Amino acid sequence: MTIDYVWKDVFQAARLGFSPKKIWVSVKGILYGLAGYSVLSYLSLMASGWQIKNIWQEFRYIPFPIFQGNLNWYGWIIWVLAGLLALFYYFVTMTAVSKITYEQLKGDEFYESKEAWRFAYKNWKGTFLSPIYLALFIGALLLVGLILGLVGRIPSVGQILIGLLGVPILAGALFIVYLTIVMGVVLLTAPAIAGTSESDTFDTLFEGFSLINDQTWRYVVWEIILLITTFLGIFIFAYLAKYALSLMNNILGVWQGPRGWLNIMWKNAHWYLYMPFLPTWIAKWVPTFFIHGEFIHAGSGALAQYPGAATTFGSFLLGLSFYLIVFIILGYGISIQGAGQTLIYTILVKIKDKKDLLEKEEEELFEPEEEPKEELEETEEKKEEEESKEE
Repeated sequence: MTIDYVWKDVFQAARLGFSPKKIWVSVKGILYGLAGYSVLSYLSLMASGWQIKNIWQEFRYIPFPIFQGNLNWYGWIIWVLAGLLALFYYFVTMTAVSKITYEQLKGDEFYESKEAWRFAYKNWKGTFLSPIYLALFIGALLLVGLILGLVGRIPSVGQILIGLLGVPILAGALFIVYLTIVMGVVLLTAPAIAGTSESDTFDTLFEGFSLINDQTWRYVVWEIILLITTFLGIFIFAYLAKYALSLMNNILGVWQGPRGWLNIMWKNAHWYLYMPFLPTWIAKWVPTFFIHGEFIHAGSGALAQYPGAATTFGSFLLGLSFYLIVFIILGYGISIQGAGQTLIYTILVKIKDKKDLLEKEEEELFEPEEEPKEELEETEEKKEEEESKEE
């Protein structure tokens, strides 16, 4: 695949992202990250006095207690660790997708996902630690501001001192705003930087500063283009999945009989699929199983004369299937983002540094062929005979 190193290439992210290999890598990353996040989130709620049954009824698979968890201080610490684990797998997954895209752009269509995962785990420091270091530095600057606020409480002297330091304090505040923007750049682009150049933490931070300083408007506008492309890709994919599910429900329901086992399973599967952190407009357009009602228990109502345990367990499995469908849709979005960030970074490096990351390293076209051992022995014997004749 060839690119022209212009802004139009960013639109190719939707096509590059629509790859079973990249989508599967993205889905695996979502599963790994959410599995660890869910376990730690359950622990954080349990440490705050919640019972497992209550956590399950309130949150199901993916607890999101930031609004209604009522966590204590050590529960919050565990939940922050859960968020960091999810962030780690975000960077690892995006790096793997970027690496696959980079190798594809270089002409290797058969680059294996296993190699991509191995590469991503190897280079996790350059992606995961870069924004954390920036966040810690920003936190240190904010702490300085808080200390200066305490200094201002000193009678007479404190107010005068703050007045004298007004310009430096404003400069520091502007610097914090600038660092926050750079941290956003690093969060978006660090996987692409690592995936194309195997950079360490320092190099990743340097490239983040370079991108926003040297190619400000290109970077901002192209990121907006990629955001719109990602949104449209997810929207179209989710819309098609929505009607595929409707078709599935209608076909399976033709011969379900008077007991309506499919309707009950479908409704209970909705109950399992609970994502309160998703905005309502996403819940409206992502496949329409975000409608929640009361869970129908085995042996009640229409299930009175039906093997309810099997229907209940089938609902549980169907609910897992619904989650997987949502993860595939989100995986396509991650795949678009990973491919698009790789395109943007590759093109901007070409423009600002006059360096083509897709240019293959110079290799010897023809390797000298090794002569067989028998021929070498014969030539050595001939040389010895000639030398003996000369003597």
